[in-house]
Amino acid sequence: MTTDSSHPYATFPTTAGKGLHGLRPYYTPGVSNNFNYTSIATPADVYYPPPPDDYDELIDSRAAARELINFSVLKFLTTAVSNPFEVSKTLMQVQYTPHEDVEVFSGGAAADGTEADDREAHEPEYDELSSEDESDDGDFYGGRHRRFSDDIPMQATLGVDDPVFHQKNVAVDQSGYVMRTSVYDDATRPAYQIKPIDAGVWQGIGRLFRQQHEGWRSLFKGQYTNWLYEICHLFLQPTVEGSLNDAFGLYDDTIPLVHLDHIGPNLATLVASHVFVGVVLSPLELIRTRLIVQSASPLHRKYKGPLHALRTILEEEGGLSGLYLNHNLLPSVLYHALTPLLQNMTPIFIDRVLQINASDSPFLYGLAELSLNTLELLIMLPLETIRKRLQCQIRTRTPKKRFESVVALRPVPYTGIADAAYHIIKEEGGRRSRRNDKQTDAVPRGYFTGWGWRGLYQGFSMQCTSNIILFVLHAVNGIEEDYEDF
Repeated sequence: MTTDSSHPYATFPTTAGKGLHGLRPYYTPGVSNNFNYTSIATPADVYYPPPPDDYDELIDSRAAARELINFSVLKFLTTAVSNPFEVSKTLMQVQYTPHEDVEVFSGGAAADGTEADDREAHEPEYDELSSEDESDDGDFYGGRHRRFSDDIPMQATLGVDDPVFHQKNVAVDQSGYVMRTSVYDDATRPAYQIKPIDAGVWQGIGRLFRQQHEGWRSLFKGQYTNWLYEICHLFLQPTVEGSLNDAFGLYDDTIPLVHLDHIGPNLATLVASHVFVGVVLSPLELIRTRLIVQSASPLHRKYKGPLHALRTILEEEGGLSGLYLNHNLLPSVLYHALTPLLQNMTPIFIDRVLQINASDSPFLYGLAELSLNTLELLIMLPLETIRKRLQCQIRTRTPKKRFESVVALRPVPYTGIADAAYHIIKEEGGRRSRRNDKQTDAVPRGYFTGWGWRGLYQGFSMQCTSNIILFVLHAVNGIEEDYEDF
């Protein structure tokens, strides 16, 4: 071993020999396979434990949760965009816009002084739906209420020095209360109500936006409730349908009905699942309608939010039995049964009856789909209108606070679907003939004069226009695809 003479006490070589390291001259690589602090392992020698078996499931669950959050946010934004139009459409459907010569008032009499025959025929039902007023609830004129048997106030007090008395002849009773002669009378209309909407959805949005205590926030009434209903329905309905299909041994519910040879059993489970989930979630629809229709004025607002509305309805209208087993049950069953039935029968009818294929004739297929969607709208819109009007009727005798609506409602409640359809056709059909102030004698009219379907189809133009726009977009898209293939 050679040592450096300048370092007589050195026992290790100071220069590295061949294959040796200057600081570790006695280390021989490859002598041992054991790892120690002086050896550096290669990546191939490192042992990695195998991943757990549920690692892939964990990744899938995280991806599913992320997709769920993204879908919920997207659904909330889409409901926010469409909510102003839904609010205006709902107000148009529930508002009371009769002919002035057949208008029904709080006492059950028509404008011509005759008693309403249906009032006497259905007196028990009306008494059940009527409610007493609260003595401490202030009015929009003088802070006093006159007691009625109905839920909608039709009279109020005005001071004798009020300019209205000098500008226009205002009818008053013996006690000095102003009598509301018509829903079109601006002098006796409550300050929290808007004028009747008679020019479409955009007019309703504008009037609600300019109304005092309403503003832009009222355009988003019921949005959270609507979003919650859509999310719950999206998850519950396929689950119930899949359970029914498994119970009866049917095909997978993910297969479209148009590809099945026998669509009857699968169509039955589809409709049954929609009816079951629709009835279970019907309180959310009830709350949404009442939140939209009620006045946003702090003095007259009955429900502060969805939870407060649910708690108030349970307390005032008979608990869970009153929430489900009421006059809204039959309309809900019919609505949630006919809607999926008509929507799912449309492609089957086009494919098997009309013999039109979407890939071969996209334009004809879209035209046939537009026609059937319009037919579906003609069938479902009257039922939807009647259902929303029935949802605005409160079945209680002791309300904590009166339900004040932002539009005029019919003071005499309906007793059911047939009764509502009959009175809407009789009182709100056809064109309205308004009486001017100079007209003293009422124009005589026949029994069927003014009857029509106008009151049952409020909002028809908006939905029909949206269907036409979708048809045009699909047609243009199909033309572009054909041009690219060419």
